[in-house]
Amino acid sequence: MPLDLKSAATGLMRAAGIAVPLVAGIALGQLATPYLPGFSEWVQTLGVWAPLAFVAAYIGVVLFMLPAFLLTMAGGAVFGVVKGSALVLAGATIGGTLAFLLGRTVLRASVARRVATHPTLSAIDRVIGDDGLRLMFLLRLSPAIPFVLSNYALGVTRVRTRDFVLAMLGMLPIIASYAAFGAAGAKAANGKGALPMPVLVLGVVATVVLGLLFARMTQKAIRDAESKAR
Repeated sequence: MPLDLKSAATGLMRAAGIAVPLVAGIALGQLATPYLPGFSEWVQTLGVWAPLAFVAAYIGVVLFMLPAFLLTMAGGAVFGVVKGSALVLAGATIGGTLAFLLGRTVLRASVARRVATHPTLSAIDRVIGDDGLRLMFLLRLSPAIPFVLSNYALGVTRVRTRDFVLAMLGMLPIIASYAAFGAAGAKAANGKGALPMPVLVLGVVATVVLGLLFARMTQKAIRDAESKAR
């Protein structure tokens, strides 16, 4: 396949990798909209324990590698965009760090075999060093590796635990996006108006474009680091 066609195909695959989960999440969110008021009321019955219960549930989702974006949308629907995003970040950070440490210890052998077959992760392991935090931050901003899978996989690389944890802040933009979609669904369920279709489409397009941009930035950073290491 010619180089330009190969690049175009790779770009389309990356775009699909961002757009399909996002559109699927929005569609599932629309289906779940009628149940949001009841779910929200149930969560509120937990009182002061509601945020802790949500964070605990998110930790479980991350550890068992379930679709975390659905719970992110639920967080926005129940707690609002700001508080929901903060709770999601807490759950993702704790759950991701636990998975990272499991991948570094008891699950190391099985995870290492899979990392060896993944070009991006293998490259990160080769070039990681003083620039580890920047590479990890870019990786969290980009869709190069699915979040729930990457936590275990990064545990067998030379990424430092400190850099892994700090780089979780890079997930805030996508977390806030999903939380906003969830909050919009909750408003629609309460009769406060659904999010207009043009706004939904614009949000999806913007997320895909930014995701592709950050993916290119990540790949470039890895190539530059590899060049310096030679």
